[in-house]
Amino acid sequence: MKRKALFYLVTAAIFLGGCSSKNTFHPKEIAGEIRYDGELPSKIIDKSIVSALLENGEFITKKEGVVKRKLPKGYRVLNETNSGYIIANKAGDIEITNKDLKEIFKKSFKDIVASAAFNGRFLAIVFANNRLFLIDTQNDEVYFDNKLEPVYALDARIANPVFLNDLIIYPTLDGRLIITDINHRKILRDLVISNEKFFNNVIFLKVIGNRLIAATNSKVMSINPKSINIYALGDVRDILFLEDRVYIFTKDGRVVLADPDLHVIKERKFPFAIFSGYIYGEFIYLIEKGGYVIALDRDLRSVNFYRLPDKIEDLLFTAKERLYYQDKYFQLNTQK
Repeated sequence: MKRKALFYLVTAAIFLGGCSSKNTFHPKEIAGEIRYDGELPSKIIDKSIVSALLENGEFITKKEGVVKRKLPKGYRVLNETNSGYIIANKAGDIEITNKDLKEIFKKSFKDIVASAAFNGRFLAIVFANNRLFLIDTQNDEVYFDNKLEPVYALDARIANPVFLNDLIIYPTLDGRLIITDINHRKILRDLVISNEKFFNNVIFLKVIGNRLIAATNSKVMSINPKSINIYALGDVRDILFLEDRVYIFTKDGRVVLADPDLHVIKERKFPFAIFSGYIYGEFIYLIEKGGYVIALDRDLRSVNFYRLPDKIEDLLFTAKERLYYQDKYFQLNTQK
């Protein structure tokens, strides 16, 4: 129980905490004011990298926006599937549901589920104690169960596993990618992204075409069939992978544009800026904690600054062209 309590204490601290500094970001010129477009059914009280939980039990996902169906009490959405959701609670229960939240598969564990993915048959899980697990949901057969070294200090952003044909890529909590084979039920590769002692879990993992991009708090890794490239940045806040471009946002206010092999194309620095999230359309819009939006073209050549109605002092959730904050939302006008 002590480990569970510590995991959620650290998670909550990262969600709600921020950097305290006498120096704050203040743009010299403001191009305009941003107003919220509407209200949410209730306030955001929790979030994962793919979803946000509202106080009334409804939720928001990256793909669907606000879902007006209520989760069971104590649950949150860990991931979306092609036909539904993966939901879990702090007691170690995990469910696969359809879009109407009707149960398709349910399993209870002694360990907390940190992240998970489902390919229609197999459920891959990363537990909060760094245990990697794979189960066949059709016959309840365990295919893979490997416990790595436990980790006690985590970033709240925990990437979900990825299925790639018969392979599963597990993002570990100690800065590695473990690649396993469903048919042979064994580890094929163990790739180290970074080896920091604390807050070293994989925070980003995405596959586009034949390219895999992964990141921890300090490094970004790019894998293609011919090479593996690693770029060390210090403090990674977030990653945006668009077509043939990788945008890396750092905790010290940098925006780094790189190609898929992580060769830097251009970099811009916004002193004292604290990025809380981003939305994007034709441009990239960085949400700054002091209550500003930094609008950048995709080549990082031009920039405009806008003022938000509020400073970001609570949970913020973003999904492509939408920003959700407290009980309000803002929608980019993507019509040309």
